[in-house]
Amino acid sequence: YVYAFNTNMSGSASGGEDLHMYNSDGDFLIVPQQEALWIQTEIGRLTVAPGEICVIPRGIVFTVNILNPENTAEDGSFARGYMLEIFR
Repeated sequence: YVYAFNTNMSGSASGGEDLHMYNSDGDFLIVPQQEALWIQTEIGRLTVAPGEICVIPRGIVFTVNILNPENTAEDGSFARGYMLEIFR
């Protein structure tokens, strides 16, 4: 998959609540291409810069945010990258 977003999952739902997701089918491989990501999982926090990779294991609840959202708000840019679902 190719992803692109400019709004964080934390506090972005109506009422300011956090949005979370998980994948019960396989692992997620996330590769940011533009803008660093801040990923919060139930087992810790990850900062993933463009060119680095992140693997979220199957069944782990997580939320994804742009590391520096003020950068995207100023110039109208967005976070972009690739996400692959890995089946075993």
